[in-house]
Amino acid sequence: MYEKIKLLSEIKELMENDKLFEMFKKTFEDYEYYFNTTNYIVLNVYQFNDHGSIHVLLTARRALEILKIIKKFGIQTTAEKLGKPFKWSKFIVAFGALFHDIGNMIHRENHYLFSTILAEPIIEKLAKEFEEDDWLLLKALTLNAIYTHDEATQCTTIEGSCVTVADGCDMEQGRSRLVHKKDKVDIHSVSALAIEKVEIQEGDNKTPVVIDVKMRHLSGIFQVDEILTKKIRNSLLSGKVKIRIHAENQVLEKVV
Repeated sequence: MYEKIKLLSEIKELMENDKLFEMFKKTFEDYEYYFNTTNYIVLNVYQFNDHGSIHVLLTARRALEILKIIKKFGIQTTAEKLGKPFKWSKFIVAFGALFHDIGNMIHRENHYLFSTILAEPIIEKLAKEFEEDDWLLLKALTLNAIYTHDEATQCTTIEGSCVTVADGCDMEQGRSRLVHKKDKVDIHSVSALAIEKVEIQEGDNKTPVVIDVKMRHLSGIFQVDEILTKKIRNSLLSGKVKIRIHAENQVLEKVV
């Protein structure tokens, strides 16, 4: 359903920064074996769903979509609050999303912590290349975005919030972030397979971000409540996101 080339093209368009995109693209290509190895372990050892190259690119694209929307509606990012340019936020969101799941290659439990450990030397090198003077702050904020992507961890930055909400949106047709065995039939798997499409839209000043979730039947709500809703509530975007569910000729809305 999703292709790497198309996702990279969409990421480039959202970044609006050729230098940053070239860094991102090269880094993705250099470390794609990390994402592939992570996915191999997740699929064959844990027997869960996709956590590989497509997932990290899709999360990066959606996180940048959310970032663009909140910028348009005047929400200041954490980097901007610290006196840094908006391009910092794009760096943090993009690389935070790219490396957020690599810790799964060590263990599913506390994978977000292992992701920060594995990504630390990579992020340091990238931060130094992107920002000569204050690279350590940039590195710290990017590692923060990686660490806080899990719904069990409270987000402390706007950029990290973009990553965690974007991560929770990857739940189309079995791609759910909710851990479930692929060959087991239960509410987890039935709900995961119910969701057909997730799209991020612009809202209004009250709820700038609207997430449209189209599903075959209402069992998909379990998926939305267990992952996406929890991620939004643990983010700094809580209260600024509306989930709009389309199912069985109904449209259900809620502000999270």
